[in-house]
Amino acid sequence: MRRFKTALLGMALTILTGCAYGHYLGLHGPSVKNFPDIHQDVTEDAACRECHAPTGDSTGPPTSHPNFTGCLKCHNGPPS
Repeated sequence: MRRFKTALLGMALTILTGCAYGHYLGLHGPSVKNFPDIHQDVTEDAACRECHAPTGDSTGPPTSHPNFTGCLKCHNGPPS
């Protein structure tokens, strides 16, 4: 029974802390507001993908979910 509870807790944490799941639950990913000097003119998802290309050949860290839309919906919350 203890293994089952541990596995269940692990799965719940994985689901609830994932970026896509967090977005659908009304939570946010790391906020662009943590770096206001870099992100001050970012107002569209296309700008996010220009700097955070999944291939790693961009100026920012690559995204792990390049096909999702709604970058700013997930990553534009209050600074953490």
